[in-house]
Amino acid sequence: MNWKCDVVMDLASLYHDGIASEGSRRLVREHLRQCPECRAYYRHYRSIRRKTYREAMRLENGQEYVRLAKRMRMRRTLAFSGVLSYVGATLCIFVLHSLHKKGKIKMLRF
Repeated sequence: MNWKCDVVMDLASLYHDGIASEGSRRLVREHLRQCPECRAYYRHYRSIRRKTYREAMRLENGQEYVRLAKRMRMRRTLAFSGVLSYVGATLCIFVLHSLHKKGKIKMLRF
């Protein structure tokens, strides 16, 4: 792969979205006509962009968004519960250890 291929791959998103400068568009267009590797890369890029656009539209249009929001809330709740449990257990161990050191309680030995 030469340097033009690298430049074309970097410019693929700008070219696809139509915001590249005229010179960049011309360079990409001419290179895509000549280079089968970059043409395949650009086709693959376009197909990925279409899929992600369709998924975004599905999320904006209703139930899919609601389902995703519920899953995110559940994960956040589970993560918070896990952290809270860890902190609580750590505090219990610290308190028991402190009381044992002061001689106020005896630890069981197995």
